[in-house]
Amino acid sequence: MTEKKINQNISHQLVKAREELGFTQMKVQNDKIIKQSTLSKIENGVKNISAAKLFILAEYYKKPIEYFFEK
Repeated sequence: MTEKKINQNISHQLVKAREELGFTQMKVQNDKIIKQSTLSKIENGVKNISAAKLFILAEYYKKPIEYFFEK
């Protein structure tokens, strides 16, 4: 699997996890997790997410870190 494909998969899983909880990007920002504009760029594959920020979002979305690496 290529780095690009892995990042696309993580982006997709981030959107899925957020939407499963019924959260908007603005809610995530208002909860002081990550700025909406940054989250949008990550979810749209424009920006890569750091390991630390992925860990924070995984906890916030109540998902194991492995969830973001599923095919």
